[in-house]
Amino acid sequence: MAAVGMWSCSQNSDGGVTDVSNQTLKEAITNSADQVSTAMSDISSSDGYKVITSGNSNLKSADVSATGDEMFSDSITLADVSGVYEYQDSVLNEMHWGYSSYMYNHFKMTADTSLFIIKLPEKLAVHHPEYCFYKPQQDTDTLVNNFVITTSKYRYKYAFPGGLSYSLGSDIAVSDTAVGNLDIEWMMGSPEKPYSYASTFTFASGYAVGMQAERTDTTKLYDYNLSDGDQTLYDEMVQWSKDTGTGVYTKVHSLTIGDVKIVHTHTADSDSLEVYKGGELQQNATVTVVDNSSQNDSDAEYTTFCNKYRDYEITFDDSTTVLLSDLLGPTRDTLSQLFTSMHEMKFATHLVNYIAWNVYYRDKMKLNDN
Repeated sequence: MAAVGMWSCSQNSDGGVTDVSNQTLKEAITNSADQVSTAMSDISSSDGYKVITSGNSNLKSADVSATGDEMFSDSITLADVSGVYEYQDSVLNEMHWGYSSYMYNHFKMTADTSLFIIKLPEKLAVHHPEYCFYKPQQDTDTLVNNFVITTSKYRYKYAFPGGLSYSLGSDIAVSDTAVGNLDIEWMMGSPEKPYSYASTFTFASGYAVGMQAERTDTTKLYDYNLSDGDQTLYDEMVQWSKDTGTGVYTKVHSLTIGDVKIVHTHTADSDSLEVYKGGELQQNATVTVVDNSSQNDSDAEYTTFCNKYRDYEITFDDSTTVLLSDLLGPTRDTLSQLFTSMHEMKFATHLVNYIAWNVYYRDKMKLNDN
């Protein structure tokens, strides 16, 4: 969320600081949209973007209920899977996976370490992670293990039927060049907070993208954030809170682009839209919600601008208007894909988790055999 104290100035394209108080609302939102577009152009061409958006739908995603996915009632820590593991084309061994399939192990431990380090070909990590757990694929024996995941934080604890505590912190490098850092905290099944998920990917360039989701019996919260160091470039928050007495929801949507913030508050009896520049309410400007979706307004997660559920038309004090989607153009599509991937986070569940589980259960079976 953008801090009000940071709204008095913003960084311009030359790296200097712009005094927002000297800008009109139209200038401020246009410049802020340009900053978002510049950031997303840099991000979408980076190796980090390929990592975040990688994954195959044949494998599991993080955005599931604990009872709807193949999870194992167990507790796995970093110490349980520590070591350096390198991909090789041949199958070292296999283990029973789920009810009717096998996982084939292609990762050989090559060194001891207190970290969990995975080395594999970039082609497999980004484009075909499923190949890491199947029988040998054609031509994979010629690939170089140039994709390195160094995990310094790992905790997986699951108790059937729905208690999950998961934590991951990994640095990613390709061909000895840093790509970024991934951090995930995920919990399910707590009586106070049945679902809590937060993920952040910090790119080598300094940009960071994050997603937060929380659900309780009375609230739903989703937050999508893009930042450059300490500066918030984009933040969209949806919060629905339920009055336990009346059962009526208060729905709040806020969207921050640089120094401009739009706040939409809706209840059964009222509806208000406000726009701020530098933390100050713009009395002479108006905002209208444009609903672009035919979806049922039933889930807070999907009622966002970045998910194309809604748009905003801003009327400035000179009576000119602009649609927010027109200011951002195709950047909106890239934002949508990026934030969706940050919630699913297939890179973690399709690659790091599968290899960690493979290592843990392989070692556990060895102990049981002795």
